[in-house]
Parts: sequence; C-alpha cells; structure tokens
Amino acid sequence: MRWNSAGLKSFRNPVWKKINQREIPERRWVARTLLVTCRSVSICICGFFSLCRVSTGEEVLTVTPVAQFATSETKDQDDMCIWVHQNDPAQSTIVASDKSASQVVVYGLDGQVLQKLNLPKPGNIDIRQSVMIDGQSMDLVVVNQRTDGFKLVVFRVDSMSRKLERIDDGCKTDPNYGGCLYHSTKTGKLFFVCTSDTGTVGQYELKGNGRNQITATKVRDLSVGKCEGAVADDELGLLYIAEEKKGVWKFAAEPDTTATGTLIASVGEHGLKGDVEGLAIFKSNNRGYLLVSDQGRSRFMAYERETPHRFLGEFSIEGATHSDGIDVSSANLGLTFSDGLFACHTDQSPRAVLVTPWGPIGKALSKDSAGK
Repeated sequence: MRWNSAGLKSFRNPVWKKINQREIPERRWVARTLLVTCRSVSICICGFFSLCRVSTGEEVLTVTPVAQFATSETKDQDDMCIWVHQNDPAQSTIVASDKSASQVVVYGLDGQVLQKLNLPKPGNIDIRQSVMIDGQSMDLVVVNQRTDGFKLVVFRVDSMSRKLERIDDGCKTDPNYGGCLYHSTKTGKLFFVCTSDTGTVGQYELKGNGRNQITATKVRDLSVGKCEGAVADDELGLLYIAEEKKGVWKFAAEPDTTATGTLIASVGEHGLKGDVEGLAIFKSNNRGYLLVSDQGRSRFMAYERETPHRFLGEFSIEGATHSDGIDVSSANLGLTFSDGLFACHTDQSPRAVLVTPWGPIGKALSKDSAGK
C-alpha cells in the first residue's frame, strides 16, 4: 500500500477466486478507492476489473465499474447515451434519462453534473452526431416522452458548454415506450424508431421545419411483441428491436424496405432469459459486437455484429442488477477510457449510471471469439 500524490491510499491486492472447483489466482488491480461528493452528484470510483474469461459456463467476466453517476434527485436512470467531444474526447459526456424523476441529466466523464432538465417521464435516449438539418451540422439527442402526450423531444448539443438545447416543435407520436435513432448513410435522413408495450413499432423521420426546429413525420409501422429497447446500425442499414419475452429481432432500417423481421437471438438460447431490454453496438470498422441487456439474469450478452450474429459470450458488471438500458462507445475518451466506455443501468439504489472501461470486456470477447 502506498500514498499517491493526491494523498489517497492506493494498493495492489491479489485476490483468489474458486472457479470450476479449482483455485486460480485472480489479480484484481484496484487503482484507488475514492468517494467524491460535489453539489448534486456522488461519484464512487472503485476497483478496476476481475480477470475471468467471458464464457457461457461458470467462468463469467465480472467487471467493476470505475464510476457511478447519480444526483441527489436520482430515482431510476434506466437509459443513457454517450456524446463524444470531437476536439477533446476527455470532455465527452453521458446523458441519462431518469423516467421516475422526470429528468434528463448531463454528466461529464468526471461525474460533474453539467445540466438537469425537467421532462415528463422520459424513456429511451439516443444520440447522433454531425447530422445535417436545414444546411446545418448538428449533434442531436432524442428521447421519447411517455406521458402528458406521447412525443419525441429533440435537443441540440452545444459543443462549447456541453449542454442541451431543446429544438423540437412538439413531435407527437403514437403511444411509445422506448426506441432509438437511425441515421441513414444512404439518404442522410434521420429517423427515430418508437417501440411500444403493445408491440406496434413506428418509424418517424426527423427533419427541419424551416423555423430552426425539428418536426417528426411517421413513415412506416413494424410489428413485434412488447418491446422497449432498440438500436440501429447506421453503417450496415440494420435495426434491432428487443422483444422482451422472445428475443432480438433484426429489420432492414430503411423505411422503403420490407417490414418483415428475423429473430436472431431467442430467449432460451445461450442462457438468454429475458426480459430482453437495452441494446447497443460496439463498432470497430465494419466489425464489432451487438450487446444485449438480459434483465432476468443481470447479464450482458455479446453477439457478432455481422451476420449470422454468432453468440460470443456474456459478462456482468458488479452492482448491475435487473439491468435496463446500456450504451457503448469505441472512441478513445482518454486515460481510463482509452479503449472506449460501457455504461449501464442498475436497479440497485440509488440507480446510478454505472461507467466501465471497455478494455477488459473487449479483450475477453476477442479471446472468446478467437476460440470459437
């Protein structure tokens, strides 16, 4: 044990863990343990990661988050998205949707609360950057509103302040539950896909109305069972929707394509239990991973991004129970997050956003993929 320059104790503590009935050394590097309270946020920066291989058996990678983001008003931050600062990635942010507190909160990567916005029961939140709207390039954050009139709420990110500015014209929708954004590389158009607890999925085009606002126009319907989580793969033109009791459906994302989907991950296969909740895509060129939040087991399942979407393994985040929303970024966000960042919801009080470096997860998945 030693004291670092900040006057905090830091230590390297080798621990042991019994796996498959045999003792093996598991070195857990705990860089430091720090509890910071500043105004309206508490950040718990704790240990790094446990070295266990991703597997479908007893050996499952469990990663300790390096931070937990919450405010004094946090009730249930069950979805989030990551905004990447183009000039200084360390100044990137995590934007969280708290449906129970009726707030959208913007956090710096240091846990500082940059902004809190009141919004009636926000649902799933998503982001797309460098979107052309009426001749202007914008970074847009969109969240579905689930009460006081179903609608989409659209914000523009101010890159200087890192805060959000609302710019929608009301954007009414049919009853919505969750959803995601899709930015077409074919047409440049932006869409929000609204999921619902009835299984009807509506796709809405978002575009400028000529008055510096965003308006929404419905372009098609899809049909699955009760669903909330969704994610779109812009580069591959694909849309994934999580049917809670059945699994993950894949659709062509362009609105003029077939409305027939393919079930690519079924409840009951590879341990997937359901409810199937948040979805996210880790991108590495045209390869990567489709990540699935399996709420029933508090696990995160990983599938190949490309067809046929082979199952690769699973991992868990320490403290993440009954997980809902997730997000991931492959961008180098500096220091701790040089290999990217994984963020997830937990049902464990205070229902903070759990923030974890992608590095140990990615390495384990790569090893598991190479062995299959």
